[in-house]
Amino acid sequence: MVEKKQAATSSDKRDAVYSEAAIRNNFGILEYSRTCQAAAGGIASGALGLTGTYGFLFYFVTVFLQAVFWEYKAGFKWQDFFAVRNLSISHSLVGGLLTYVLFWVFIYGIVYVY
Repeated sequence: MVEKKQAATSSDKRDAVYSEAAIRNNFGILEYSRTCQAAAGGIASGALGLTGTYGFLFYFVTVFLQAVFWEYKAGFKWQDFFAVRNLSISHSLVGGLLTYVLFWVFIYGIVYVY
């Protein structure tokens, strides 16, 4: 992850300057990791035989764990990497859910149906 650049003359957080390239890079990394996490979570839930509400609950638990991981990796200083705090949870939540369901149903069908 790439840190933002701060204004050299101001110590106030409201005057922070963000690098557009760094922000785009951070979004790309977050998108890639969310896709990988969704695929791995879908494979795990399909192999475990989770169905219905438990399967969706598993997805949201893995999203929360990934957000905690990103917070830890950022040293709990999210403002150095993103302009908005909730991006570690909300960014590509629906896209990740669709990837999760794809792998979940596919692996569940392979393991338990065939």
